[in-house]
Amino acid sequence: MSKRTWDGLTAEQQEIVAEAGKNSTDLQRKLWQERELASMKIVKDGGVMVNEIADKAPFQAAMEPVYAQFLTSNPDLQGLVDLFKAN
Repeated sequence: MSKRTWDGLTAEQQEIVAEAGKNSTDLQRKLWQERELASMKIVKDGGVMVNEIADKAPFQAAMEPVYAQFLTSNPDLQGLVDLFKAN
């Protein structure tokens, strides 16, 4: 939605749209997790060996210089990098 359209909404309408967006996000994440689990089952049932990493800390530490270099030319994407780090 454009800022102009958003600004044209009443405070009540903005609250309704914001709540609908949050609910939509929550539902999408739930559905994505369900699909991911179902897909993983299909892959494993098909005989694929899946390596699951319990301790991601060494990989995350190794990525720090990559993130730093990326952010030097893309500082506006700090939020995206933070999102990657959180997951």
